[in-house]
Amino acid sequence: MNLKPIIFAALRVILYAIPVAASALIIKSDAGILIDGGKFGEGSQTEWMQQMYLLLTSIVFILAGIRSKGHQAISYLFGGGALVALIREFDVYFDKIYHGAWFPFALFVLLLSIFLVYRKRQQIWENLEEFFTTPAFGTFIAGFLGVFVFSRLFGTKKVWRALFDVEKLEPVQRWVKNAVEEGSELFGYTLLFIAAIEFFVYVSKKLKE
Repeated sequence: MNLKPIIFAALRVILYAIPVAASALIIKSDAGILIDGGKFGEGSQTEWMQQMYLLLTSIVFILAGIRSKGHQAISYLFGGGALVALIREFDVYFDKIYHGAWFPFALFVLLLSIFLVYRKRQQIWENLEEFFTTPAFGTFIAGFLGVFVFSRLFGTKKVWRALFDVEKLEPVQRWVKNAVEEGSELFGYTLLFIAAIEFFVYVSKKLKE
């Protein structure tokens, strides 16, 4: 009986439990912190954790492309996409320059990513087809949908006004809404980070083979 795959799978579960648990603990910590009269707003630990996971996701995908020249197209595509999302998350700080100042920075990164992917355009379809068969794909899709679909829809004021049966949310009710919205968003970013790690491991194993 070969125990190596079982041990490897168990190790992955334990290692991935660390960022998931860290996200939950950050949310728990933010629950007791009031910033500018509110909770789970800009500048919260939850927001910073989201940004950190986006940065790490971008770095890991780009490192996968550096490690494997045959996977550079998809690595630059996802790495650049994560970096664009990170710049968007920093909009409150860019707004200190002028309102909407994040957009030209994000556009520059987006165009640079498209240029790099275009240079490796002969790889892109093959890379995507291969990615769809990796363990990283399911985790990536779950994280992407969690951030850009579930958290957005679940965090709408209409849902929470109906839940609390009020016309206008009181401060505590808004904190609950923010906690759920930002918490689900953070978990989605955690999954995207795990997907990037999975892809890097996949690329590394393929090179050894």
